[in-house]
Amino acid sequence: MSQRYEAPASVLPVGTTLQMGKYRVVRFIASGGFGNTYEVVNVEFEERMAMKEFFMRGVNERDDDSMSVSVSNAENKGQFEAQKNKLKKEARRLRKLHNQYIVKVHDLFEENGTVYYVMDYIDGESLSTRIKRTGKPLPEHEVWNILPQLLAALDEVQIGRAHV
Repeated sequence: MSQRYEAPASVLPVGTTLQMGKYRVVRFIASGGFGNTYEVVNVEFEERMAMKEFFMRGVNERDDDSMSVSVSNAENKGQFEAQKNKLKKEARRLRKLHNQYIVKVHDLFEENGTVYYVMDYIDGESLSTRIKRTGKPLPEHEVWNILPQLLAALDEVQIGRAHV
């Protein structure tokens, strides 16, 4: 079951298209300190995907066109560029990883004054959301089911780091 969040004013409107119509925003999923995440559709293939938009809370603002991202003041420009490059590096590293328990990155592009990456859409509830919802830790049998998946993903990340 997907968690629904109220979209802040700083996010792309539903129906927005990117990459000359390749991706269409279906809904806002969530925001963090360094970005907004959306459910999008790859229009050509009619595939449901997730897209992360680099947007630094407190540093960026959405321009009047509701699409373009700008830096709120000149002093933050260097920080914005450095963090934007880190996000691009993150996407490139994720794309090189090949494990069924790690989300696959499909696209990376710059548009609207910021950077986006498109990845697999995974429907479900995050572990932190589940723990907050239930108010309890995971039962031991569930931990034992998840642990091999987590270890396989971490092993792939460690191997991937060795090749960077």
